[in-house]
Amino acid sequence: MQFRKRTLSAVVAAVVSASLAAGPALMESASAASARAAVTDECANAQAAHAVAVSTKASAHRAVVKARKALRKAKHTHRAAKIRKAKRHLKQARARYAARSHDEQVQAARVGYACSAPTSSSRAAGTGMKLDILAIATGAGSKVLDGAGLAALLDDLLPGSSTALDAGQLSALLSGFNTGTPSLDDATVLLGSVFTPDQLTALLGGSPDPTLVLTLLQNIIEQLSGLSGVPVPAGALDTSALQGVVTTVTTLLGGLVTTTTTTTTTGGSGGGTLICLPLVGCI
Repeated sequence: MQFRKRTLSAVVAAVVSASLAAGPALMESASAASARAAVTDECANAQAAHAVAVSTKASAHRAVVKARKALRKAKHTHRAAKIRKAKRHLKQARARYAARSHDEQVQAARVGYACSAPTSSSRAAGTGMKLDILAIATGAGSKVLDGAGLAALLDDLLPGSSTALDAGQLSALLSGFNTGTPSLDDATVLLGSVFTPDQLTALLGGSPDPTLVLTLLQNIIEQLSGLSGVPVPAGALDTSALQGVVTTVTTLLGGLVTTTTTTTTTGGSGGGTLICLPLVGCI
């Protein structure tokens, strides 16, 4: 399936497709390393969702094959009305198959992320994107974060985490946050094991239920702990403590500058936007 690359949301189709190459290796590593026990449930959840997506894609493909046969049979009748009906059914079957194929690609990328090592660059970049989703959910979206701002934000979330992370992890976190507004597909890859599609849509819409924000914040803190090796302090995930962190983080994010879109021109008369995505690089 070809996807138009007019917006970041459209580009995600290419993102998740490219992520398939890394997915199996990440899944194998996750099952082999006992140190990854903290993400086992998330990985298993993603694998189960992918299995369902594979099944529904196969069913949709069978429907396309059946519709093609029906169209060939209809053409032999030389009856215009029957041919039109068969063509309409084939068009609908193809549309369903395209949607199921896209969903399967998204779920495959979700497996690759969920089953990756807790300290990997993919986890760090994904956590950076989650921080951006947190900013959007608290009304501070479209912001740019620098190294000093990132360190302050990380230490507000999990004291001592900024100094415990290595340069590669910090760079991936920063890149993830500054990538741009995540799409629903991005959010599904990163948080599909935590939130439903409707809840993710609410988070990206900037006006979610406060309990969703607290759940997202808890997930981010746990991810930072896995990345940095810094344990979560006792009581830090209590509702009152999380609410305090939300207030602090919202103030910090609100003070950041607003991002701008950078466009680069390619050769000839055409032009395009250089988009860098943490799961696959720049496209």
